[in-house]
Amino acid sequence: MEIVSKENTVPAETDVLSLIEQGSAAAFYQPIISIKKKSVIGLETVGRGIDPENRQLIEAEKLYQLSSEKNKALDLDRLLRLKGLEGFTEIQSKMPGLILFLGVETSVLTKDVVGSGHLLRVVQDLKLDPCSIAVELSRSETKDPESARTFVDNYRNTNFLISMRDVDTGRESLDRVLRLAPDILKLSPSLTANLSKDSYKKDGFRSLVNLGHRLGSLIVANGVENEEDALAALELGADMLQGSYFSKPQRTEISATLGLKARIVFVASRFKRLMTEKVSRDKDRKVHYEKIATAVLAGVQESLIEEAEEKFPKHLKAYPQLECLYLLNQDGVQVTETVCNIQMVSERRKYLFQPAPKGTDHSLKDYYYSLVYNGLERYFTEPYISLASGNLCVTAAGLLKGPEGNKPYILCMDIDVTKI
Repeated sequence: MEIVSKENTVPAETDVLSLIEQGSAAAFYQPIISIKKKSVIGLETVGRGIDPENRQLIEAEKLYQLSSEKNKALDLDRLLRLKGLEGFTEIQSKMPGLILFLGVETSVLTKDVVGSGHLLRVVQDLKLDPCSIAVELSRSETKDPESARTFVDNYRNTNFLISMRDVDTGRESLDRVLRLAPDILKLSPSLTANLSKDSYKKDGFRSLVNLGHRLGSLIVANGVENEEDALAALELGADMLQGSYFSKPQRTEISATLGLKARIVFVASRFKRLMTEKVSRDKDRKVHYEKIATAVLAGVQESLIEEAEEKFPKHLKAYPQLECLYLLNQDGVQVTETVCNIQMVSERRKYLFQPAPKGTDHSLKDYYYSLVYNGLERYFTEPYISLASGNLCVTAAGLLKGPEGNKPYILCMDIDVTKI
């Protein structure tokens, strides 16, 4: 009998028990893309119920609501998993080397269930390689975190990959990531949506990428709906992409991957051009930093150290990109006031951002110990928020010869990144 593709709201009369008993469900597949490899590297299986009466498709989320009320969530979960795995056996014969992202409803992982080995037996019966399957944990709350941890450990030890979906910057989500250390983090679509236009989302996205990479996890940006968000995710470090921009979930892998090659190549080309331009801009900025630092160091060196502070305003006027200048002694203690080229910060933020006064100890700053202990003559920090102004800046630090027989001094120059 034909399946009606239109997904419906669950009618009150839908018999979820009959649906489960009859195995009335279907698996859809959505591709997961690697732009660096210019290929589809995996498929997420998305389960749908099929209403036994009218053959309409029903979203899994709605079915879980009904099945939970009847204590059948585990049976539903196993049914949807089975359908996804059965379809994947045929897919592998046509497209070997793909990874199946197989969802597991976290709420069903209790001590009565974990340890049964049910999933492993199904995979073995279907002659699938566990290494090709990423067990993907849902975000659903579990009342038994230890059982969930045991489940992850058991399947990791039998060579399954572990994935976690809908990861965001919330405390609960981060706690789960740190506790389970999955192989793959699939970031929440809410974080990916409009990523290219939202600087706060970019910061959160970048933080999760950095955390995941430190844990040894690969990052999937889920929910990619347009080219610009795809490029933003890649620029921020995502390893893989997933979303309707490439393909919506489809019944077969042929439909799911049809026409993707051209789009993947196009995004790869755009990303390559974007990164080439970024590298060029970064190189130009560094050249500017070097020119300013070289000129100011030479100008200050011509003066006596005792007169350096008096000369600072002249250099600040000559280089509007400079925010402030200050001098440290060999112990990292500031021996001049911070002479600034910036307007006063607002009254509301005056206690957050203040120029460091004479006598401030900078010996724990990276620019100090990089010069003193690593033998460098010049050092440039990464961009950071200046505590003097609240602006994004880099600090250029360089050695100045002190009076004969004395250790050198360190000249520090804060340069406003936005003005270069």
